[in-house]
This record gives sequence, C-alpha cells and structure tokens, in this order.
Amino acid sequence: MCAKPAVADRRQAIIDAARHLFATRPYDRVTTSEIAKNAGVAYGLIAHHFENKRGLYLAVMNEIAEEIAAAQLSLPPAADAALADQLRHALRSHIAYIDSYSGSFVALLRGALGADTEHQEAVEQLRWIGAQRILLALGIIDPIPPVLRAAMHGWVGYLDEMMIDRITHRDIDADALVELAAAALVTTLKTTAAIEPSIVYSPEVLDAFESFG
Repeated sequence: MCAKPAVADRRQAIIDAARHLFATRPYDRVTTSEIAKNAGVAYGLIAHHFENKRGLYLAVMNEIAEEIAAAQLSLPPAADAALADQLRHALRSHIAYIDSYSGSFVALLRGALGADTEHQEAVEQLRWIGAQRILLALGIIDPIPPVLRAAMHGWVGYLDEMMIDRITHRDIDADALVELAAAALVTTLKTTAAIEPSIVYSPEVLDAFESFG
C-alpha cells in the first residue's frame, strides 16, 4: 500500500495545480474543485491550507514573487566583474527567469484580484527588491532620496511593461531588452542626480554610465 503524500507535498501540489490554471485562465474561470482534481487531493484541503480561493491565489502569487526575487539576486559572472557587466548580468537573469514562467509573470503583474491590497503589496515588494539591488550596487543605501525612490519605481515599471510586450509579441531579442533597460536606468539615475544634489555617484559608477553611451 502506498503511503499518502506528506502534508507539505499536498500543499505544494495544490499550489502547483492552481499556478498552472491561474496562468492560463482568468481568475473567475478557475474553480477550487478543478484545482483539487488536478492536484489529486481532497477538495477540503484547499480550505484547510488556504481558507479559500483568494488565499490560494495569493499563495501562488507570493511563490512567483519569491522566485523572481531569487533570480534578481543571482550572482554576477565573476567576483571582479565590472559594474556595467554586473548590471547586464542581473537584467539577463531577470529576463531568463521571466521567459521560463511568462504566463505566471503576466498573472502576477496584471493582478487578477484587481485592487486586492495583499496582491498589490506582493508586487510592490518584488519591484522594490529589484530596485534596491541596483541602488546597493551603486553605493546608495537608506534613506533613499524621494526623487530617486520615485524614479526607481518608474524604471522598474518600465522594465515590467517591456517584458509583458516581449511575452505578448515574441519578437524582441533579450540582448536588445537588456540594453534598452540599462540605457533607461542610466538616464534615470543621471537625471535624479541633477535634480537632487545629495545624490553623488562614485567614479566607478560614472564610468559604468559611460559604457552605455
């Protein structure tokens, strides 16, 4: 007689089944009974682990956000890599991850729950993790000047929308996207420094800026 899957395995099976369905259909067209059937578990386990469909949806979105955050934190190609190469590497890692889970990424960003505050917070946290990693590489730590905070939020949104366009049309080369995103970031950072005198970049950062033209 086969042993029953562990509790953690059953919970993950539910998340995996829900993730596939939420990535391929609108939220309102996915039922918990269908999720349970695809996961091979009893229907009541969804309520036991997640309370309801909204709770399960948020668990799926949080898992996607954590995976994207891990991709953003991947190591540069070499410990002594130039700052410009580190930036390009980080962007390529981000794009490669999203290419692997394009449907889930669009579901996360487009937010099937609309104005749900927990979903918005998950997306916001993910975006700011990426922005903070860039700022840390530039030697900028808290407190972040308001103009720079606003500018980085805008840049991350710009990158996300370019990724959604790439996913939708499938006709943009990844290297082209890297250069577009990097050039936009450099322009953003230069402009914020011109507006806010307290923002000062090191010679290494300024050299990296020049490598992007």
